[in-house]
Amino acid sequence: MGIIQKIAEGLRKTKDFFLGRLQKILNSFTVIDDELFDQLEETMIMSDIGVETSEEICNRLRKKIKERGITDPQMIMELIQEIIGEIMGDDTGLDLSVSPAVIMVIGVNGAGKTTTIGKMCHQFKQEGKKVLVAAADTFRAAAIDQLEIWTERAGVEIVKHSEGSDPGAVVYDALEASQARGCDVVIIDTAGRLHNKKNLMEELAKINRIIDKKAGECSREVLLVLDATTGQNAVNQAKLFGETANITGIVLTKLDGTAKGGIVISIKNELGIPVKLIGVGEKIDDLQPFDSRSFVSALFSDVGMEKSEEPDEKEFEETEETEIEETEEEFEEEEEFEEEEELEEEEEFEEEEEFEEEEEFEEEEEYEEE
Repeated sequence: MGIIQKIAEGLRKTKDFFLGRLQKILNSFTVIDDELFDQLEETMIMSDIGVETSEEICNRLRKKIKERGITDPQMIMELIQEIIGEIMGDDTGLDLSVSPAVIMVIGVNGAGKTTTIGKMCHQFKQEGKKVLVAAADTFRAAAIDQLEIWTERAGVEIVKHSEGSDPGAVVYDALEASQARGCDVVIIDTAGRLHNKKNLMEELAKINRIIDKKAGECSREVLLVLDATTGQNAVNQAKLFGETANITGIVLTKLDGTAKGGIVISIKNELGIPVKLIGVGEKIDDLQPFDSRSFVSALFSDVGMEKSEEPDEKEFEETEETEIEETEEEFEEEEEFEEEEELEEEEEFEEEEEFEEEEEFEEEEEYEEE
């Protein structure tokens, strides 16, 4: 199966939901009026294109209809495709020009970071590149083990320390090793705690300083992995991560399992961050370079439309439920982490008190001896 067919198949749910609704609306109107535009905008918002981007598409649509003197609603679909193509613009691939190219992978737990790294390792190895992975997510239990399994499958090397060790030290050692071994690509896994945790942001800043020092002249990418099934929540994550990390590209995973693929358009329009890779399946070669033209063509193709004139409302509702469950899991994880931090602070405070008491006791003994 070629790349275009894979993308088309991966976008089937998004296309059936989005295109099915659009076509149903256009078929129910004989004239172009405000009510038609209202229904089109509502459908775009429900397809997770976002309020801001949906408004912009409709504004551009009004302008093109007026300029071209269009009166038939059936001609609107081609205009929407044209506008989305303009918004998506040109593609930007991964920059691996100066070796060792350093790719830092960030994102919340559950978005698919580890799987994405494993698939990237496989693809780079297939291209003949020498790859090294830095297991810098030392906080999450089993994160290092999971990454090690993926690197073994891909046949690439890994630099790891014990759980709970300093992530910066792992990155430093990995960069040293990559230069000594003549590696082409270094992929850095990072902790996936919630994006609003101050300590995580500080950790990313520390890692960036180490990369500046050890590989300042090398090509660099900061890839944010987002789960497409979370819809606009993924866009919000990108906005928050963008405040503290210089994101160079998005990896959008699980695009084949959702009707919310419209967030690709929203991300590009609202954030100006290019989508560089998309996950359209579970197989090791289902992580594909993002091609905006193929994406738009696949989104508006007729493949799969025969089976469902009506959008799959049940699938959309199930996706909403999944989003709520994942948000609850993230909230629980944040609470657990805060409890751990509080416990550590209490232990440190107790240690300081004990140390001060010992010092006072020693001073008293010395005074008595005198």
